[in-house]
Amino acid sequence: MDRRIIPVFALLLAGGIVLSLAAYIYGIFPFDLEVARQLRDFHHPLFTAAMGSVSYLGNGLTPAILVSVAAIICAIRKKWLEAFFVVATLSAVVIDGALKVLVGRPRPFSAVLPHFSPFQAVNQFSYPSGHVLVYVVFFGFLAYLSWVHLTGRLRLITTSACIVLIVLIGPSRIFLGVHWMSDIIGSYIIGILWLIALIILYQRMLRIRMTSHPPVR
Repeated sequence: MDRRIIPVFALLLAGGIVLSLAAYIYGIFPFDLEVARQLRDFHHPLFTAAMGSVSYLGNGLTPAILVSVAAIICAIRKKWLEAFFVVATLSAVVIDGALKVLVGRPRPFSAVLPHFSPFQAVNQFSYPSGHVLVYVVFFGFLAYLSWVHLTGRLRLITTSACIVLIVLIGPSRIFLGVHWMSDIIGSYIIGILWLIALIILYQRMLRIRMTSHPPVR
Protein backbone atom coordinates (compact mmCIF):
# COMPACT_ATOMS: atom_id res chain seq x y z
CA MET A 1 0.00 0.00 0.00
CA ASP A 2 1.23 3.49 -0.85
CA ARG A 3 2.19 5.06 2.50
CA ARG A 4 0.50 8.32 1.46
CA ILE A 5 -2.89 6.60 1.40
CA ILE A 6 -2.63 5.23 4.96
CA PRO A 7 -3.68 8.47 6.74
CA VAL A 8 -6.60 8.90 4.31
CA PHE A 9 -7.66 5.29 4.81
CA ALA A 10 -7.42 5.61 8.60
CA LEU A 11 -9.39 8.88 8.60
CA LEU A 12 -12.16 7.38 6.47
CA LEU A 13 -12.31 4.29 8.66
CA ALA A 14 -12.55 6.37 11.84
CA GLY A 15 -15.19 8.63 10.28
CA GLY A 16 -17.26 5.67 9.12
CA ILE A 17 -17.16 4.03 12.55
CA VAL A 18 -18.01 7.23 14.43
CA LEU A 19 -20.91 8.17 12.14
CA SER A 20 -22.31 4.63 12.19
CA LEU A 21 -22.23 4.56 15.99
CA ALA A 22 -23.82 8.01 16.16
CA ALA A 23 -26.61 6.91 13.81
CA TYR A 24 -27.21 3.87 16.02
CA ILE A 25 -27.23 5.82 19.29
CA TYR A 26 -28.91 9.10 18.36
CA GLY A 27 -31.09 8.23 15.37
CA ILE A 28 -31.57 11.28 13.17
CA PHE A 29 -29.80 14.60 13.64
CA PRO A 30 -31.18 18.17 13.42
CA PHE A 31 -29.34 18.83 10.16
CA ASP A 32 -31.00 15.75 8.65
CA LEU A 33 -34.40 17.38 9.01
CA GLU A 34 -33.22 20.76 7.75
CA VAL A 35 -31.46 19.43 4.66
CA ALA A 36 -34.43 17.18 3.82
CA ARG A 37 -36.84 20.11 4.11
CA GLN A 38 -34.79 22.45 1.94
CA LEU A 39 -34.07 19.90 -0.76
CA ARG A 40 -37.63 18.63 -1.00
CA ASP A 41 -38.99 22.18 -1.16
CA PHE A 42 -37.15 22.66 -4.44
CA HIS A 43 -39.56 21.81 -7.24
CA HIS A 44 -38.71 21.84 -10.93
CA PRO A 45 -39.83 19.24 -13.50
CA LEU A 46 -36.34 18.77 -14.98
CA PHE A 47 -34.71 18.48 -11.55
CA THR A 48 -37.32 15.98 -10.41
CA ALA A 49 -36.88 13.90 -13.56
CA ALA A 50 -33.08 13.99 -13.22
CA MET A 51 -33.17 12.84 -9.60
CA GLY A 52 -35.54 9.98 -10.43
CA SER A 53 -33.48 8.91 -13.43
CA VAL A 54 -30.19 8.88 -11.53
CA SER A 55 -31.70 6.85 -8.72
CA TYR A 56 -33.32 4.34 -11.10
CA LEU A 57 -29.99 2.65 -11.91
CA GLY A 58 -29.75 1.49 -8.28
CA ASN A 59 -33.24 -0.02 -8.05
CA GLY A 60 -33.94 -3.73 -7.63
CA LEU A 61 -31.73 -6.01 -9.70
CA THR A 62 -30.48 -3.22 -11.98
CA PRO A 63 -27.06 -3.00 -10.23
CA ALA A 64 -26.51 -6.74 -10.77
CA ILE A 65 -27.38 -6.32 -14.46
CA LEU A 66 -24.96 -3.38 -14.83
CA VAL A 67 -22.19 -5.31 -13.08
CA SER A 68 -22.82 -8.35 -15.30
CA VAL A 69 -22.66 -6.25 -18.49
CA ALA A 70 -19.42 -4.55 -17.38
CA ALA A 71 -17.87 -7.90 -16.40
CA ILE A 72 -18.85 -9.45 -19.74
CA ILE A 73 -17.26 -6.54 -21.63
CA CYS A 74 -14.04 -7.05 -19.63
CA ALA A 75 -14.14 -10.79 -20.33
CA ILE A 76 -14.64 -10.23 -24.07
CA ARG A 77 -11.53 -8.06 -24.02
CA LYS A 78 -9.66 -10.84 -22.15
CA LYS A 79 -9.43 -8.66 -19.03
CA TRP A 80 -10.15 -11.51 -16.63
CA LEU A 81 -8.76 -9.89 -13.49
CA GLU A 82 -10.72 -6.73 -14.21
CA ALA A 83 -13.89 -8.78 -14.75
CA PHE A 84 -13.37 -10.47 -11.38
CA PHE A 85 -13.01 -7.17 -9.56
CA VAL A 86 -16.00 -5.65 -11.34
CA VAL A 87 -18.08 -8.54 -9.97
CA ALA A 88 -16.43 -8.00 -6.57
CA THR A 89 -17.96 -4.51 -6.42
CA LEU A 90 -21.25 -6.25 -5.59
CA SER A 91 -19.74 -6.76 -2.14
CA ALA A 92 -21.08 -3.25 -1.49
CA VAL A 93 -24.57 -4.82 -1.33
CA VAL A 94 -23.42 -7.15 1.46
CA ILE A 95 -21.84 -4.27 3.40
CA ASP A 96 -25.03 -2.24 3.00
CA GLY A 97 -27.25 -5.06 4.26
CA ALA A 98 -25.03 -5.82 7.26
CA LEU A 99 -24.83 -2.18 8.36
CA LYS A 100 -28.57 -1.63 7.86
CA VAL A 101 -29.32 -4.49 10.25
CA LEU A 102 -26.64 -3.46 12.78
CA VAL A 103 -27.61 0.22 12.91
CA GLY A 104 -31.37 -0.32 12.50
CA ARG A 105 -32.20 3.31 11.76
CA PRO A 106 -35.77 3.85 10.45
CA ARG A 107 -36.27 5.52 7.08
CA PRO A 108 -37.71 9.03 6.78
CA PHE A 109 -41.39 9.28 7.64
CA SER A 110 -42.38 9.97 4.03
CA ALA A 111 -40.35 7.12 2.52
CA VAL A 112 -42.20 5.16 -0.16
CA LEU A 113 -40.50 1.88 -1.02
CA PRO A 114 -41.26 -0.62 -3.81
CA HIS A 115 -43.76 -3.32 -2.90
CA PHE A 116 -41.30 -5.98 -4.02
CA SER A 117 -37.56 -6.02 -3.48
CA PRO A 118 -35.07 -8.89 -3.29
CA PHE A 119 -33.79 -7.23 -0.12
CA GLN A 120 -37.12 -6.42 1.49
CA ALA A 121 -36.00 -7.61 4.94
CA VAL A 122 -33.28 -4.95 5.23
CA ASN A 123 -34.82 -2.24 3.03
CA GLN A 124 -36.92 -1.01 5.92
CA PHE A 125 -33.76 0.49 7.41
CA SER A 126 -32.17 3.74 6.32
CA TYR A 127 -28.47 3.69 7.23
CA PRO A 128 -26.50 3.46 5.02
CA SER A 129 -27.85 4.15 1.54
CA GLY A 130 -27.41 1.08 -0.64
CA HIS A 131 -27.72 3.19 -3.77
CA VAL A 132 -24.86 5.47 -2.74
CA LEU A 133 -22.67 2.58 -1.62
CA VAL A 134 -23.15 0.67 -4.86
CA TYR A 135 -22.66 3.77 -7.02
CA VAL A 136 -19.44 4.78 -5.25
CA VAL A 137 -17.94 1.28 -5.37
CA PHE A 138 -19.16 0.12 -8.79
CA PHE A 139 -19.06 3.35 -10.78
CA GLY A 140 -15.94 4.43 -8.88
CA PHE A 141 -14.11 1.25 -9.86
CA LEU A 142 -15.44 1.57 -13.40
CA ALA A 143 -14.09 5.14 -13.55
CA TYR A 144 -10.71 3.90 -12.31
CA LEU A 145 -10.56 1.13 -14.93
CA SER A 146 -11.64 3.56 -17.64
CA TRP A 147 -8.94 6.04 -16.70
CA VAL A 148 -6.26 3.34 -16.62
CA HIS A 149 -7.21 1.25 -19.65
CA LEU A 150 -9.01 3.58 -22.06
CA THR A 151 -7.65 6.51 -24.02
CA GLY A 152 -8.83 9.69 -25.69
CA ARG A 153 -12.44 10.82 -25.77
CA LEU A 154 -13.84 7.45 -24.65
CA ARG A 155 -11.82 7.60 -21.43
CA LEU A 156 -12.99 11.14 -20.72
CA ILE A 157 -16.66 10.39 -21.43
CA THR A 158 -16.78 7.14 -19.42
CA THR A 159 -14.91 8.54 -16.43
CA SER A 160 -16.96 11.76 -16.39
CA ALA A 161 -20.27 9.87 -16.62
CA CYS A 162 -19.31 7.67 -13.67
CA ILE A 163 -18.28 10.66 -11.55
CA VAL A 164 -21.49 12.56 -12.34
CA LEU A 165 -23.61 9.55 -11.27
CA ILE A 166 -21.65 9.23 -8.03
CA VAL A 167 -22.06 12.92 -7.22
CA LEU A 168 -25.79 13.06 -8.01
CA ILE A 169 -26.96 9.83 -6.38
CA GLY A 170 -26.62 11.22 -2.85
CA PRO A 171 -28.87 14.29 -3.28
CA SER A 172 -31.34 12.20 -5.30
CA ARG A 173 -31.95 9.83 -2.38
CA ILE A 174 -32.69 12.73 -0.04
CA PHE A 175 -34.89 14.48 -2.61
CA LEU A 176 -36.90 11.28 -3.14
CA GLY A 177 -37.49 11.10 0.62
CA VAL A 178 -35.94 7.68 1.27
CA HIS A 179 -32.77 8.70 3.15
CA TRP A 180 -31.41 11.23 5.61
CA MET A 181 -28.39 13.44 4.91
CA SER A 182 -26.31 11.55 7.47
CA ASP A 183 -27.18 8.30 5.66
CA ILE A 184 -25.66 9.80 2.53
CA ILE A 185 -22.53 11.14 4.24
CA GLY A 186 -21.91 7.77 5.91
CA SER A 187 -22.45 5.95 2.63
CA TYR A 188 -19.96 8.12 0.77
CA ILE A 189 -17.36 7.58 3.50
CA ILE A 190 -17.86 3.81 3.65
CA GLY A 191 -18.11 3.52 -0.13
CA ILE A 192 -14.87 5.44 -0.76
CA LEU A 193 -13.16 3.38 1.94
CA TRP A 194 -14.18 0.10 0.29
CA LEU A 195 -13.40 1.42 -3.19
CA ILE A 196 -9.84 2.26 -2.11
CA ALA A 197 -9.48 -1.22 -0.60
CA LEU A 198 -10.61 -2.87 -3.85
CA ILE A 199 -8.29 -0.72 -5.98
CA ILE A 200 -5.32 -1.50 -3.73
CA LEU A 201 -6.11 -5.22 -3.86
CA TYR A 202 -6.53 -5.05 -7.65
CA GLN A 203 -3.17 -3.30 -8.05
CA ARG A 204 -1.47 -5.89 -5.86
CA MET A 205 -3.01 -8.78 -7.79
CA LEU A 206 -1.94 -7.11 -11.03
CA ARG A 207 1.66 -6.85 -9.81
CA ILE A 208 1.65 -10.49 -8.71
CA ARG A 209 0.35 -11.58 -12.10
CA MET A 210 2.94 -9.51 -13.95
CA THR A 211 5.72 -10.90 -11.75
CA SER A 212 4.55 -14.48 -12.25
CA HIS A 213 4.03 -14.04 -16.00
CA PRO A 214 6.43 -11.37 -17.30
CA PRO A 215 5.76 -10.14 -20.86
CA VAL A 216 7.60 -12.06 -23.58
CA ARG A 217 10.13 -9.95 -25.53
